[in-house]
Amino acid sequence: MADVTDNSGAYSAVDTAPSIPDGWLLFSALMIVFTGGWNIFEGLFAFFRSTFFIGHAIGGQLWIWGLLWLAFGVLQMLAGGAIMSHRSWGRWFGIVTVGLVTAVHLLNIGLYPWWSIVIIGINLLVLFGLTVHWKDSSV
Repeated sequence: MADVTDNSGAYSAVDTAPSIPDGWLLFSALMIVFTGGWNIFEGLFAFFRSTFFIGHAIGGQLWIWGLLWLAFGVLQMLAGGAIMSHRSWGRWFGIVTVGLVTAVHLLNIGLYPWWSIVIIGINLLVLFGLTVHWKDSSV
């Protein structure tokens, strides 16, 4: 806090400390970027190294799921960047994107079970961080 004089000569206290980001918000943004990067790799693996997966795709060919992983990976990277730059729409974009990615991994649990379970768990923590611990900047 710094003491500053106004035009009337009276001293007032002004808070000059930068705002500290919420830990859950930073965790959520970093985890969205991490899982988005991994989804991009999974999409590339589906195209070029299909032996990486142990099961069969539900409701479509592996290349279709690869396209979904690539698309959602890019969307997650954008959502993580928006959240880290404190965009007001980034929270909702992240919630929708993470929710859809969780559904995709739930449907693909037969292809890559252990990693899908890990990603679903991370996404649930991200959803918790985005919905419960978001500080309203207008207050």
